Amino acid sequence: MLQRQKITLETPGMVLFDPATLAAFIEEQQITATDLLQYFNDYPQMGDAAIRQGCLLPIYTIPTWDYELVFNDTGTISTPAHLIDGVLEVVLPLKISSGILIVTDLFGIMDFDLDYYLNFPPPEERLGLDAEVRLQAGNHAVRVVKFIDRQDTDIEHRACGYEFLLQPVASLPAMAGIDIDAIPYAIDGLMQE
Repeated sequence: MLQRQKITLETPGMVLFDPATLAAFIEEQQITATDLLQYFNDYPQMGDAAIRQGCLLPIYTIPTWDYELVFNDTGTISTPAHLIDGVLEVVLPLKISSGILIVTDLFGIMDFDLDYYLNFPPPEERLGLDAEVRLQAGNHAVRVVKFIDRQDTDIEHRACGYEFLLQPVASLPAMAGIDIDAIPYAIDGLMQE
């Protein structure tokens, strides 16, 4: 199934997570901080563990922009070939416990309100900085496809974003040897004609 969302970023990145999965990690690790981004920067081993265990999938450093997001569990890239800016080689872990995947601007974890995400409001009550999709519960291997319509000269409104290829797997893909900070998520020429 394909699911599409739009998100506006006011910080240079976004994060994907299942609120129940992240809540369990926070409880298990006894994390009391509400600025999870700062906490994970201060305790990088905890941030690495959250990513390795599929609790968080951070997408950064990318420009603040309006992005189209495609969530695809069909096994085949849906983005037309002429729009593809790149398919990232890395396969990332994502664990879905509740059947809900939240995508939020990085600010969502800088002032983290777990109750807000566990009781996610309908779209008309949100600011466009976050979105949700329904996914099959379980472990997923995630590949990321970057896309942009370079033929559209209306830079601010042309199609650009990410397609997340979600493959159900028995166990989460390993992150050994992968530097999450070095993954090239930025879309080339995003703000150029």
